[in-house]
Amino acid sequence: MLLQLLTAVAALAGAACSLLAESSGTSGISGAASGILPFTAGGFIYLGTVSVIPEILRRSGPSQAFLQLLALLAGLAMMLLIAHYE
Repeated sequence: MLLQLLTAVAALAGAACSLLAESSGTSGISGAASGILPFTAGGFIYLGTVSVIPEILRRSGPSQAFLQLLALLAGLAMMLLIAHYE
């Protein structure tokens, strides 16, 4: 649990640093931040789906697994909409 908390705090700190670097206005850092953020988000989505989907399918019934997978896809769709309209 402590390592999970440390990972979450590090992820928040990295996101805050990249957002601050992007808003600073320098073109070199902003270009790097705009390339790093999608890569990092994709890594989190990949790791989340690789670890979550087997647990969902193993521990719940078919209807519950379908609802949870639908919620996961809805979350991905929301992230895409936010990225598109940002």
